Amino acid sequence: MKKIMKVTLGLTMSVLMLFAFTACGGAAQETPEDQAVAALDTQLAALKSADREAIQELSGGEDAFGDAVEQLGSEEDVDSILKSMFGHFDYTIGTPEKVDDSNVNVPVTVSNADMQKAVDTWFSDLMAYAMQNPDIANDEKALQAKTIELLQASVDKTAEAEDGIVTNDVVFPMTLIDGKWEISDTIDEGVLDAVLGGFMTAINDLTGQMGE
Repeated sequence: MKKIMKVTLGLTMSVLMLFAFTACGGAAQETPEDQAVAALDTQLAALKSADREAIQELSGGEDAFGDAVEQLGSEEDVDSILKSMFGHFDYTIGTPEKVDDSNVNVPVTVSNADMQKAVDTWFSDLMAYAMQNPDIANDEKALQAKTIELLQASVDKTAEAEDGIVTNDVVFPMTLIDGKWEISDTIDEGVLDAVLGGFMTAINDLTGQMGE
């Protein structure tokens, strides 16, 4: 069970790190700020779509989710997790700040389901289901399917609640490399966690409570 949760976290991190190194161009006549914003907007819009194919296309068509598909067993499970993580994600880009011709900081207001609440509900529901269906512990495939199903249900339920959406103001550092704007690899992990609605923190807290 803990393994499945770690695979889920690993998938979401792989998606975010993919975007940290995905290049997007900008029109030559645009200012560095315009180019950086356009590149970031393209990347965040793909995340918001929660569409694996759109994300892969942006990354050059390579199978960025090969390891996740192999671990989870199917593209459908990967798609379900992507929908859970980004189905309620939204963003508003603010006024960029030019550092120099190759570096621009772009402020963004990001929102997503409150993953701390969602993970608490997810784990509680999963434990209740396991107690009612003890034989599922012997069927790894069935357990994984139920784990992913309950994840999506808990995230959707949380997002529908009156206080189920969290909003954070973050800054994306954009860097011009070989004529293309990319999210800098110096980006703070807290920015990635904010995009995920605090999912990384929630899972790390949970796995810590469960023990290594």
